[in-house]
Amino acid sequence: MGMRARKPEAAAENATLRGIEALPEVSWKDVAKHNTVDDCWITVDDVAYDLTDWTDKHPGGQELMLTFAGREGTHAFNSYHALSIEKARARLNGFAVAKVTDTEFQTYPKSSTLYSAITKEVKNYFVSNNIDPKDWKAGLKSFLLMMFIAAVSITFTYGIIESPSIVQVFFALVFGWIQALPLLHIMHDCSHGAFSHSPFLWDLVGEFTMDVYAGVSMTAWHLQHVVGHHVWTNVFETDPDLPPARDGDARRLVDKQNQTSYYKWQHIYLPIAYSVLGLKVRVTDVQHMMYPMAGPMRVRVHSTRWMTKWVLKKIVWIGWRFVVPLVVFKVPLLWHLALFVISDMVTGWYLAFNFQVSHVSTEADYPFGADDRNQDVCEDEWAVSQIKTSVDYDHGNALMTWLCGALNYQTVHHLYPGISQYHYPAIAPIIMDVCKKHDVKYNVLPNFNAAFWAHIEHLRIMGSKGVPATIHMG
Repeated sequence: MGMRARKPEAAAENATLRGIEALPEVSWKDVAKHNTVDDCWITVDDVAYDLTDWTDKHPGGQELMLTFAGREGTHAFNSYHALSIEKARARLNGFAVAKVTDTEFQTYPKSSTLYSAITKEVKNYFVSNNIDPKDWKAGLKSFLLMMFIAAVSITFTYGIIESPSIVQVFFALVFGWIQALPLLHIMHDCSHGAFSHSPFLWDLVGEFTMDVYAGVSMTAWHLQHVVGHHVWTNVFETDPDLPPARDGDARRLVDKQNQTSYYKWQHIYLPIAYSVLGLKVRVTDVQHMMYPMAGPMRVRVHSTRWMTKWVLKKIVWIGWRFVVPLVVFKVPLLWHLALFVISDMVTGWYLAFNFQVSHVSTEADYPFGADDRNQDVCEDEWAVSQIKTSVDYDHGNALMTWLCGALNYQTVHHLYPGISQYHYPAIAPIIMDVCKKHDVKYNVLPNFNAAFWAHIEHLRIMGSKGVPATIHMG
């Protein structure tokens, strides 16, 4: 994206630091140069902060800070520190080094009272009920259950307990499901710092689940999901989960994309293609090692220590996933590959559909997705945009909530990613009530079936006519 000029008064309006006007002015490209553990700048509300000396003291851990090194971090800072924002702001004030005069990507209007009003009620819920927003116990119980199911599945899939081929195929299917589920649960919470208050546990459990168990890099996930998707949700040409440009993608999800004849079939071929999601993200891992860009997102400079660790985790995954079955348990190569493909296709489908129905839907908004929209500033403030671009479903269904890792409360997750998913059902009604008072529509469909078909219908409409969808299913 090109350089985007700010309004001259923006920094002064947003800054609360004394003497901010005396700071030198820099561009986002200047900030981008400071993107390592030894030189870490982050922009918050048009002000660059040199947090190099704070990275190893940050209560939220070093990894999340480095994820935003050299980047715009305003809305991530506000959402991750939402329940203790005054304390976080007070700590941040002493690190200001410059005013930032432009932006790398689109900006949001200054926040109104909506997010602060929601946060006040959500915080009151946790304080009045003496509940820890990052309580780890429910997440650990689910994780242990999932690992038990995984162990049983692997035992039968690879013939550790001799069984007929049909039984092996069945458990390969089960493993595909149970390979995906921990990623929606404990890995997802760890990636957002929502599983306990320990950065050590976030890294240990998160990287075990993502890198060792599933063979995908947690750092790559941080870049695409935490930096790109969560800040610029459904923002065309910025959210890495959307097509990166008007041409050249197998998907047509917004009006701005140019129409191609084969798009009329995308509601048929894309759901089939979702099965290769696992392969796609593992290829993305390698791209992160080789290229400076991952879609619209800049890839940060990795240290030798990080790269060594990345290689070792890949070796461990390849070892237990391929070498052990082939060498130790003597599974025939072609049969093993067949079982692996079966499992991975199930994982891809399970993850993709859970992700897609939450944002690619007839019910979701797409900032900058239509030709008549301003190219520099979103129409809605960040919190309102998160609500409009997210789709919930099946509220109150405990089983569905567990099966999808609480992604049926997607709006809650986007507003408060640092809160454990096991609290979403309790705080969703609080958020919905505040939204109603502020006349902001909260998208929620009755069940997964409705969410699924809203996704398919969006693909069909975008592929055939390319006009904004208008149907509403609940």
